[in-house]
Parts: sequence; C-alpha cells; structure tokens
Amino acid sequence: RITMQPTESLSRDTVAVADTLTVMIQREQLTISSWHVGGYLDSSDPTMITADDRKKLVNWCYHFVDHCRLSRESVASAMEMVDRFLSTASMNISNSADADAVRAVCEEALRDQSKLQLLTVAALYLSIKINERVAVPSDLFSEMCSGAYSTEEIEAMERILLSGLSWRCHAPTAHQVGLSILSLILPFVDIPEDTWGFLMDETKYLIELTVLNYDFSIQRTSTVALAAVHNAIGEIRCKGHQEMLRLYLSVIMECYYSDHSEQIINEVRRKLQSLLIHEDDDDESSLDEGSLGLEDSLKAFKTSISPSRSSRDVMTFN
Repeated sequence: RITMQPTESLSRDTVAVADTLTVMIQREQLTISSWHVGGYLDSSDPTMITADDRKKLVNWCYHFVDHCRLSRESVASAMEMVDRFLSTASMNISNSADADAVRAVCEEALRDQSKLQLLTVAALYLSIKINERVAVPSDLFSEMCSGAYSTEEIEAMERILLSGLSWRCHAPTAHQVGLSILSLILPFVDIPEDTWGFLMDETKYLIELTVLNYDFSIQRTSTVALAAVHNAIGEIRCKGHQEMLRLYLSVIMECYYSDHSEQIINEVRRKLQSLLIHEDDDDESSLDEGSLGLEDSLKAFKTSISPSRSSRDVMTFN
C-alpha cells in the first residue's frame, strides 16, 4: 500500500499558485461590503437570531458531511453564502419580484430559527453540488432534517439564495487560501514531512473552528487564512522551523496583504488562539514576528512568488 506524503496535496507550481492567490484575493473584494464592519447580527435585539443559533447549524452541517463522507470545506462554502445572503440580500437584484422574495426571506431568517435552518440546508445542498464530485439529492436532505422541510421547500429556498447572491456562489474559502500560502512556502523551506503534515492539519482544524464562530464570518477570508497559518506555525515544537516559516510568511504578507490591516490580522489571530484550550499559557511573544534573516533566500522567494503582471493588470471578474 502506497502512503501519500502530506505535501503531495500542495502545488509545487509557484507561478501558478501565486497567480491563483492573487485572483482569490481579487475575487474576495467582490464580496466585501459594509457588513464586514459590524456584521449582520444585533445582540441587543432579543427578536433576532444569535451567534449560538448559527453555531448549532454549522455543527449540524459538519455532522451531515461527515456522515456522507464529504469535505468539511463544503460547509465553509455554504456558511459563506448564508452570511453573505443575510448581509447583502436584495442589494443588486434587477428583478423586483426576486428582490421582494429575497428581502422577505432575509428578514424572516434573521428572526426565525426554522427559516434560518432551511436557508442553511439549502446553502449546503447548493455547496455540495458545486464543490463535490457526487451530488446529494434533495430528498436525502429532507430525510436528514427528519422531514422538517420538503424537497420542494429546499429547492425553492436554493433559488432564492442564488437570486440574493446574484448567482455568485464560488467565493474562495479560507482553506483554499491557506493551502495556497503553504504551497508558496513549500519549495523554500526544508522541514520534515511530519512537520508539514502537522502544519497542514492544524491549519485545517483552525479554519474549521472559525467557520463555527460568527465573529470570523465578518472578517476577510484571506485574513482568517493568514491567521490560521500563522497560529498553526506557532504550534510547531521546533523553534527553528517556526522562525523559518514565519520569515517566508512575512514575505507573503508583504506581497499579497498590503491592503490588510496588521492590527486586524493580529486581532483575528488572538481571537482564534482564544478558541483553543492549551495546557500551558501562551507566551505573548508568540504573536511577534521572527527576526529578519536569510536575506538572499528571502529575496529569491519574493521574486518567485510575486504575481505576474498579466494576472494583476488583465484579470477581470464578471
């Protein structure tokens, strides 16, 4: 039996990955709106759903995909659509009838747990069709919901969700961004496969935690990905490996995160760190950047990962 090495799931085509990361961050801009500042939930409004209601639904989705042996990334994609729908619904819908339906569903879902659950079920149904090789029929979703929603209700909600999103349902996930970041670093850092495996698993786990937590849904996907990678690096036992990885990560931040607030990135890292239970207290210095070094190697790295001019200047999105 052939055992696959952890890094085999990362790309070694640095140029392609660099351009892909550029495109993902550009596409991310399409979904950024004012709701990222304050979010769409109001904890002072007793009639509104809560972050805990959302968390329970994410857990249900995780159980569903685990049961069906599907990727948990489909849950991340589904919840991104739910969050975006609830925050930007009816803003850019040309058909007034669709806009009225979207607005009604949005208002109900923000105050009715049952409607929010139906919206989430429809989003997961759609996400699986988009991201998985095997589609799960709507009647199975209805069965998994103990018959609470019919196949017709799920499919009707799917259509409203698509209208509310203006059919934009391929937003990059934090896990995709995280894998791109690690793929860029891979050719330049000589660490054991076991360490790479731990780093990749820890990053994936941290990102799955962020999907559960509403506070991270109002952050940029690329910010969440960077925070997860950074914190995962901090969990590596070898300090030398930590320092080396952070050096290259700092170059990626310089190349791709120039429009991101360092203060927000560190705040997201701290929030993510607080979700974890550690046996020992974390050292505040773990949030500091590694000392500068390896100048020649870093310069070569920066040159190799810089996005091509064509991807920056020509790439457009419909």
